[in-house]
This record gives sequence, structure tokens and C-alpha cells, in this order.
Amino acid sequence: MTTSCCPDNSWGSPLHVSHGTKSLYGARGELCKIGPSKDLEMYVSRPQVGGASQKALCVLTDVYGLQSRLFAICDKLAADLQLTVVALDTFRGETKDMHLDDFKEWLGSHPFERDISESAKDDKSAVYPVKEDIESCFEFLLDTYNINSSDVGVAGFCWGVWAMTKACEMKLFRCAVGFHPSIKIESMVFGGDQEAITKKAADNAPILLCVAGNDLDNLKPSQGGALANIIAKSKTKDTGDNDKAAPRCVEFPEMMHGWVSRGDTSIEKVKEDAEAALNLSVDFLRRWM
Repeated sequence: MTTSCCPDNSWGSPLHVSHGTKSLYGARGELCKIGPSKDLEMYVSRPQVGGASQKALCVLTDVYGLQSRLFAICDKLAADLQLTVVALDTFRGETKDMHLDDFKEWLGSHPFERDISESAKDDKSAVYPVKEDIESCFEFLLDTYNINSSDVGVAGFCWGVWAMTKACEMKLFRCAVGFHPSIKIESMVFGGDQEAITKKAADNAPILLCVAGNDLDNLKPSQGGALANIIAKSKTKDTGDNDKAAPRCVEFPEMMHGWVSRGDTSIEKVKEDAEAALNLSVDFLRRWM
């Protein structure tokens, strides 16, 4: 198995303006820093027409962090769902391209929870647990917009789907959508069990995953994928006759991993399938939020 979170032949670095330029050209939201050390940067987008509800969506990025394509996605979700959207830069401005030689170790410095074992106490290396960043986000939403954590959903991209799954395993979010998932990080980096965390997450929150053609077969209903089956059979609330609300994995067989947040949308099919995936997520979140 490759040591990258992305499969071979995936979309690489974003084609659009990078996070490093801090460019918000064309974006409707704003950047701010939160957390105990004020080092967790976040993009915040709210609907410009009609006002936001007392609900929010937390976005967990891929390994390229905040960038202008992601800003546009956040703006769309905020407008379509009439809620506050916050995207977290859990990597503190760093990206995969800065860690090509130590990529697995870099991901390991962003565990979901802090290791408080005796051996870890002697480790002075920087560690940024994702759970603590999510908790900082919850504090921000409550203090700034009076939004309770019980009214927050989550969306993840690539690495962010692993983080999203871990969060739902711990009942931190009410529902979840993910794009080109890299849940394999649980086993590849942290030695855990992908199926076990997916089972707990799917039983705690309804999940929709949009899966690329070169994503792992365990995510694909057409291949009898174990994770796809777990999500489809999850113990979530009855969706009635609303197929759009059903927890499931949806395949986009012509797409490469990364197409929603990093694909070249000047290619008509990429644009079409990116929009289709986002629209599926809006329908799903609208039901469960």
C-alpha cells in the first residue's frame, strides 16, 4: 500500500491560488485565527442573503489546507444551506508538498487525540491533535454566533474524511459528508482498524461519501466494499422514502481522487461531477441538519 494518503493517479496540488498567498479574491468569507495559541487559522463563510440559521458546518481539509477552491466550496455550502461554514487549517499553513520526504511522520504529528502515555510525555515534538482543534471551533461558534456543538455537521476532503470519521466515532457531529475519502490513514499511519472506526462513526451519525474511480475498492458499493456496506447498513434514523437522505457511498467512476477540491474544472466532466457531488451533499445535509 502506498505511504501517501492519496492513491496513484490522483489530482495533485490545487490549480488555484494557494493558501500561502492569503488571497480571498472572489471569496465571500474571511480568515481568522482561534485556539489557545491563536495559531489555528479558519475560513468562515456565512450566507449573504436571508441570514444564517443557528446551525453550522465544520470543514476538514485535504493535505493542501486552505485554498481558494475550498473557499468557493464553503461559500456554496453556506449559501445553499443557509448556515455558517468554518474550514479549519489543522496543518498550520503546511501542506503535503512541504513533507514529501517525511509525509507519514508529518501526518502522525496530527493524531485525532493527544497521547498522554508516559512514553509520550518525553516527546517534545510538536503535536496538533485534531480533536482539540474541533473543540476550539466549537468554542468559536458558541461564543461568536451562539451555535451549539449539537447543531454542527461536518464535511471532509481526503485526509479530512479520516478526521471526520474519527470525530463521528466520538459523537462530535450530527451528520457527515466526505469527498474522495482517505480513511486508510487510520491503518496506514496510526495502526488502527478502518472498519471498526467506520462502524462506530456510521452508527453515531448518518454519513454520505462521494468516491472517485481510483479510490480504494473497500469504499465502492459496486465492488462489495466493506466500508461502503457498513455505511449503507448503519443504524441511523429512518429516512422514509427520501433516497437523497440515505447514508451511502456514491461512486464517480470517471473521476480521479481529489476532483472536488483540486480537480481542473476547466474540464467539463470534472466540473460536472464536482458540482454533482456537492449537490448530493447539500441534499443530504439539508435532511440531517
